[in-house]
Amino acid sequence: MRAFPLSVVSILALAAASISAATPSPAPATYDVRVVSLAPPKLAVTAVLPAIEPALETAPSRPGDVPEISDGGWGALMTEMTCTAADGKPVAVTRAGAKGWSLERAARAPLTVSYVVDYALLAERGWPAPREAAFADTRQAVVVGRSLFVTTPGQGESVVRFVVPEGWRALTPWEGAGGSWRVPTTPDLVENLIAFTRGGTEELAAGGFRFQVVPFRRWEPARAEVRRVVEGPVAYLAKAMGAADRASYMLVLLPLSETGGESFRSSFALSLETTPSDKNVSEWGGLVVHELFHYWNGWRLQGADYASTNWFREGFTEYLANVAMVKGGVLDERWLREKLARHVDNYSRLATPLDAPGDRKGPPLYGGGALVAFCWDAKIREATHGERGLPDVMRALWKRTRRGEKPYGWEDIEASLVSVARADWPDFHRRYVQGTERLPLHEAFASMGLSLKMGADGVPRVDVDPAASKDARARWSGLTAPSR
Repeated sequence: MRAFPLSVVSILALAAASISAATPSPAPATYDVRVVSLAPPKLAVTAVLPAIEPALETAPSRPGDVPEISDGGWGALMTEMTCTAADGKPVAVTRAGAKGWSLERAARAPLTVSYVVDYALLAERGWPAPREAAFADTRQAVVVGRSLFVTTPGQGESVVRFVVPEGWRALTPWEGAGGSWRVPTTPDLVENLIAFTRGGTEELAAGGFRFQVVPFRRWEPARAEVRRVVEGPVAYLAKAMGAADRASYMLVLLPLSETGGESFRSSFALSLETTPSDKNVSEWGGLVVHELFHYWNGWRLQGADYASTNWFREGFTEYLANVAMVKGGVLDERWLREKLARHVDNYSRLATPLDAPGDRKGPPLYGGGALVAFCWDAKIREATHGERGLPDVMRALWKRTRRGEKPYGWEDIEASLVSVARADWPDFHRRYVQGTERLPLHEAFASMGLSLKMGADGVPRVDVDPAASKDARARWSGLTAPSR
């Protein structure tokens, strides 16, 4: 490589900085969304886009159980599209398959794009994929941003305004006032839920977040339990991540008799097979906290390779959500022992290395990943005499990736582990994550004052070991004592 004199390098650097400073950021996109109807939702959108490239796009993620959307993209819900250039001349648009539309010519920006999003197709079929697409009843409706917003490549900040019928409100997880919301990035725009309501909602504060809870009717009697599940565990998780976020988050609780959750960048939709109450909070509370923790581990902390880091994304989210339910005062340490035993049972059915599950997730992978997290937590607490634990590793990774700006690989996880406690982390990774050796569970449970046994029914049990040392019992107590 040719070496330049320092003065030349300085001049080149100053020139590059001047060019960068002279290249303005694109103007914010604007979206004016008028609600035509809400039973089912029909929304008319007028967007003014920077049109950095001559293409219009919709998000690639879409539900597989709606054939028209699966095959044709979100454009399957969109009609009456027109496009006008800055000179006032129309620009013809042509569908370019599932990815969006192409323009007949490169036009001067900005482009004004008008279209209608009609969710009647989903309503007629009984709302398939309600957590990933849309759902509505007579008092409330929710749609995913993927289905609503057409964007252009390279688009940055957006401003969104809604016009709703009298008596209704639009709710979003973005910052805004007076019916206008500023959205910092395209992912924040499309990877979130938007709700419309004329019913009751609730605002909560926890861990620096402002929560908007949108409970459809079936959830309204469980308001107090929802508040308890959000406030304590989220405060613990925010502290565990060392997060200083001052952000909004929206929690949508759907009235469907099926259990499932779907998280987005700053919002989450949940449905439950049984009627939610304080008596079955152990069934649904963990789902809420798991998906809330994906705000950090999943949406912001992202592996450089998706498939080979699912054990970390899903398993560590599951484990820390389990711990948060106890540290947040919602459930007790017995529940956590039962949950760990369930992870052991699920992990016993994992047939691949943890970092090579293919395109499958599911309970075996979640269980195995959660048990890796538990093994590391136990190892760190023992090595540091209970002074440090897995949250220290998560904070170190959060800092190392610049709050999720840089995708992580194993080398980042290893460096974060080393910064917290010394151990042969590469050997553990090689044997138990990359390899097929079974995790050293008996050793990990023993170090936390617990015993792992197989019950007479063939189901694993995790019990407090009466013969455990004082130090081991103290480590378990430190893990499970409610936060103050």
